[in-house]
Amino acid sequence: MRLDDCDLDSIDAISIAPFERNAPEDEWQNAAKDGTIPSSLYDLYCRAGFLSFGASPRFLSDSDNVLFSYFALVLRSVQESLIDAHEQVDSFVAVHELVYDPMKQLRGERWEKGADIRERRHFRDLLIALQTAFDALADVIAIFFPGCIKRLEVGRAQFSKVEAWLNTPPAPTSLILTPSEFYLTRLRRTIEPLVHSSPPETNWLPMMRLLRNKSAHLGQPLFRQIGLPRIGDGKLFVFIPRKWPYIWERLIKPADQSNPSLFPQMLRDGLIHQDIVTYSRGLLSKVQTVIAETFTVLNEAYEQFKDLPSNEAALMQLENSSESYDFENFTNV
Repeated sequence: MRLDDCDLDSIDAISIAPFERNAPEDEWQNAAKDGTIPSSLYDLYCRAGFLSFGASPRFLSDSDNVLFSYFALVLRSVQESLIDAHEQVDSFVAVHELVYDPMKQLRGERWEKGADIRERRHFRDLLIALQTAFDALADVIAIFFPGCIKRLEVGRAQFSKVEAWLNTPPAPTSLILTPSEFYLTRLRRTIEPLVHSSPPETNWLPMMRLLRNKSAHLGQPLFRQIGLPRIGDGKLFVFIPRKWPYIWERLIKPADQSNPSLFPQMLRDGLIHQDIVTYSRGLLSKVQTVIAETFTVLNEAYEQFKDLPSNEAALMQLENSSESYDFENFTNV
């Protein structure tokens, strides 16, 4: 089927989901109730009139309803990505329990052939969902503070730009701050210690981005896993590298050249120090905390900004990010 095979000329109405809402949608209420999304994200959703058409405040208004509509899209992206992340981590943990290891076979525990492949896919999809939530969050920040963070632009925002901004010294400010300067300063003070954490959480965000990028670009086989026995009962727990690339084949030596005494330190140097299940749950919690604290600041900023003049700078950035291509259809199908 091609577009020209459809009856375009006789269309005089379009059926779509309701644009105007006077109550929160079920998926938002349910996600807020069970903690899948932070309460501060839900609060902004409600504060913004449930993202209903026509509910835009003055500072997000324009004659074509572009900016508020895009704001609604990226806010929904944060929500849906967090829901996806929770689903992926639950699926990952469930399938992880079915992955074969020799100790399970000795104890007669259940395992499934191919569970390891499904497990790695869920871990990959968890990483992608978390990075998507962060990049959508960066777009929301760009809408509130256009031109204030270097290379962070509406429609092309990436959280790595926010991360870089947090890693640079703040610019000197005057005694009297504009609303934008005040809340941007507050945002920095709120999330900087979360993003640039002290040990043992140092570099948790670059580590997540590395895992996400390699899995998305090169596939889930890049997740090399090492099972280590727990002291006492010998139960195996899986650990993953914190280095790239992690080539364990370089450790394979002839028996007369090996030195087993070096293994403990090599494992401590090369691996994340918590098993992959604990790491996955901790990573989701960390990302959700950053998002929660960001929206706590943005809720207050929304109240202060809503009656300001139209946000022309954000609208211009969004319009400049537009892309279009000449592709129509494939000829080989």
